[in-house]
Amino acid sequence: MEPDFWFDSWREGGTKTSFHVPAVHPHARWLAETGLLADARVLVPLCGKTVDLLFFAEHAREVVGVELVAAAVEQFFTENGLTPVEESPGVFRAGNVVLRNQDLFALTTEEVGPVDVVFDRASLIAFPPDMRTRYVEAVTRLVRPGATWFLNTLEYAPVLPSPPFSVGLSEVAERFGGAFDVEQVFAEPKPEHRMAQKFGLTSFQENGFLLRHQPRHSDADRTGVPLATRADCVSA
Repeated sequence: MEPDFWFDSWREGGTKTSFHVPAVHPHARWLAETGLLADARVLVPLCGKTVDLLFFAEHAREVVGVELVAAAVEQFFTENGLTPVEESPGVFRAGNVVLRNQDLFALTTEEVGPVDVVFDRASLIAFPPDMRTRYVEAVTRLVRPGATWFLNTLEYAPVLPSPPFSVGLSEVAERFGGAFDVEQVFAEPKPEHRMAQKFGLTSFQENGFLLRHQPRHSDADRTGVPLATRADCVSA
């Protein structure tokens, strides 16, 4: 979506920012249980004021959130009783939590530093199809070889014309299979979800994908779509 959409959403609040979850997301807790956060630098794109940042600060070496809307950044620090130091224009630190009030698409690896883990809760699905390729490319440029990207998506029918958009396994495999090994670890039907009730959806599922960065070197690799599904981690 265009930047004005998000500025307007945070300004209006209420249902416009219903994507904000006031509790740590269960997928973040699962990621900690895997051990992948140990001594890692975690990148949280489109972070808003999520409390997941504090959770990652407890379990990782450092967490870097990127958020375009200054109001969301200010609310994060205020609501959590933190007094940040502005290290450079738009870059705020409180302990091992760094928030960059900047445009994700303009960031470079030199600015962000090494990224071991990406936590993407509803970030990809905030963009319409014609912007998702640009988003994936922008974040992929920021991660080191071998990094892990945890991707959370919603998948529902009938599809809606506004965020959060519906994204399922086939699209994830298509968009990420060229540079990542794709593993679906959560597939959780949630017919009781407020979106399903509000919009009369006939199906609604929350997904979690573990993407492992594996740079491809051959044409065969670049066109292939490696895929594994861990049945023991998938919730029915």
